[in-house]
Amino acid sequence: MNLILTPFLWFKREFIPFRTLDRYLFFDFFKTFLGTLIMLTSMIVIYKFTDVMKYLVSSKVSQSHVYLHVLYSLPSMVDQVVAPALMFSVCFVIGQFSVNKELVAMMVAGVSFIRIITPILFFGIIIWLVMTLFGQLVVIPANKKAQVEFSIMAKGSNRLIDFVYQLHIKGKKGFYYVYWIDEKESTIKGGFNYIEILSDGHPTYTVTSQKAKFIPNPHSWILYDAEEVRFNENLELVSRTKYAEKTYDFPEDLAYFSKPIRNPEEMNFFELSDEIESRITKGIPYRNVIVQQHLAFAMPLMSFVVVTLGALAGAITKRSAGVASLGLTIAVVLLYYILNSIAKTLAENGALPIWIGMWMTPVIFTYAAYFLYRRMNI
Repeated sequence: MNLILTPFLWFKREFIPFRTLDRYLFFDFFKTFLGTLIMLTSMIVIYKFTDVMKYLVSSKVSQSHVYLHVLYSLPSMVDQVVAPALMFSVCFVIGQFSVNKELVAMMVAGVSFIRIITPILFFGIIIWLVMTLFGQLVVIPANKKAQVEFSIMAKGSNRLIDFVYQLHIKGKKGFYYVYWIDEKESTIKGGFNYIEILSDGHPTYTVTSQKAKFIPNPHSWILYDAEEVRFNENLELVSRTKYAEKTYDFPEDLAYFSKPIRNPEEMNFFELSDEIESRITKGIPYRNVIVQQHLAFAMPLMSFVVVTLGALAGAITKRSAGVASLGLTIAVVLLYYILNSIAKTLAENGALPIWIGMWMTPVIFTYAAYFLYRRMNI
């Protein structure tokens, strides 16, 4: 029990209440972080708005959908710039302290470098946890709403979007082959084909029709100009019947076909688990969904990694802290995203085990921070 309580007792002794040194360093860092976060987010908002501005003129629907799309995209923008803002802020502030010899004065006074930056490191851990929850509870729901608004304004500009054409998909009891879906009329047009398969792999019947309409209540499908062919256990033809109109109780609904593959980036952790089961049922590859599950926790870890690297890099800054911080931020963040993107691609395509692919980049950068710390000898 004492071993468990030791870190908490140490934290209480060292940081409650906040010492003058901690307030001086941490609040200087925090103000820089907030300012950088607001500036970077504003730049992305301006770019986003100019990108969708064409819909303000060409879309036949209300212009409010354009503004709502940008508004719902805001949490995602914040999520994207938190890590670069952290990296720049900690590198800039520690770099200033280093250039002005304040860092040396603190260490001469008997305060170790690790103790000096501990409040910032704790802040990095907190941001990691906060951004994990923020991504799951805020960013993902907001992205879904942003996509809805984008679909509305894009369709208002006569652009084809969310368009399903010639889809072959597995259902709970058989296989479907459908042409294109008219969601406004809840109808599949151009062709609706179905074959029911028993658990032993033998087909029981097939049905083809020109059009199929989904009725949500009661759950049913009405097939028009349909032809039904039934087989016995020896795969011999039993009957062939044509119907002008017939109702079937297929277990799938219209959404099963209109959105057969959901975007993993628009699902939270629990929805990803459901999506894996759904894709297994449909016979659709799901490796990228498992990758996204790992990414939901691995990517926010970047916040702590860049804080650690930024603090160490700032400590060895000898020239202008601003220029050095900007250059290091661009280099580290860009390299992190490149390596993470490569590892993600390899994991999705089976070239790497998923857990190695998604945690490889944070581990490499964490080790780089430790190596840099050992080389600094402080």
